[in-house]
Amino acid sequence: MNKARLVIVLLLAASFISPAMAGPGPEPFQGQSARVAFFDVSDLPARVDEPKLRRDEGGFVLDCAVANRSSEQLLGLRLILMVVEPSGKLRNRIAWAESSVLGAYSIKVFAFHPVIKGELRGTDQFFLSVDEVIGRETIWRVDEAEKALRAYSRGRHDAMPKVRAVANKFDPRPGISLVPLEKKQ
Repeated sequence: MNKARLVIVLLLAASFISPAMAGPGPEPFQGQSARVAFFDVSDLPARVDEPKLRRDEGGFVLDCAVANRSSEQLLGLRLILMVVEPSGKLRNRIAWAESSVLGAYSIKVFAFHPVIKGELRGTDQFFLSVDEVIGRETIWRVDEAEKALRAYSRGRHDAMPKVRAVANKFDPRPGISLVPLEKKQ
């Protein structure tokens, strides 16, 4: 009697894991919003709140709020989005820059537009991090941002990368005008 029950249980279990029962494969990413996990690097002045990825007629859109934790106006961000399969395998990595003018100590809603090549699946997991923040006077850059984000996607939430800050010598300061000097003859 016990052997008969064991055989029945094994047959039932085998039918649930049979490839014929598995279906055609993972469903493609539809128009719904997908939750995105954000890896916050605490030494950066920018933090992303409630990121969600959706598809519209023009491609993909990342809806989120960005908070500025500094006394400096922010001009833009460079972001990294990782697409990870449920098994933990990295499927895609997208890095892009966005203009995001944001006043000191403020928060604002943005719709960013990452260029994602290839198909996304409904079972994919999404992980986002800020790689670089461009301020009016300072540029903050994360050392090994991709490596830290990959560790975060694997459950290592203690891997905090270093942030380097350099002076922004490229963007003009508001209210400053340069007057050309005349040559004396």
